[in-house]
Amino acid sequence: MSANDYINSQVDPCIRKYEDLFRKYHKIHMGLMIACLSCFIGVIILNVVYIIVPVIWLILSSIVCTLGGLFLFFFDSLNGYLEKSLTYKHKAESLGYEKSLYKAKENGFKGFAYRCERYM
Repeated sequence: MSANDYINSQVDPCIRKYEDLFRKYHKIHMGLMIACLSCFIGVIILNVVYIIVPVIWLILSSIVCTLGGLFLFFFDSLNGYLEKSLTYKHKAESLGYEKSLYKAKENGFKGFAYRCERYM
């Protein structure tokens, strides 16, 4: 099997798969963090409105927003979406490095330093 065949059949599909998984978990992590931040900003807004119009429902809703934000934060932390996304990103970069090695081997290691420098 030549280097190009190996790259096209083995390495490139794995790189695409790992990059897709990285994007998926990164989007989940960022969505949860944005939702968490939105909950905490909502708490601040509700408390400021409570100072202007003292209604007990505003305090109760700020408590619910606080609990919701904490739930989202711990849900993200316990499921490890950030770690999963970084792991898949590292795997994709490692396979990209392997791809550069195979191309360099095929070309007699000409231009090898440039391709490998990108991954260092």
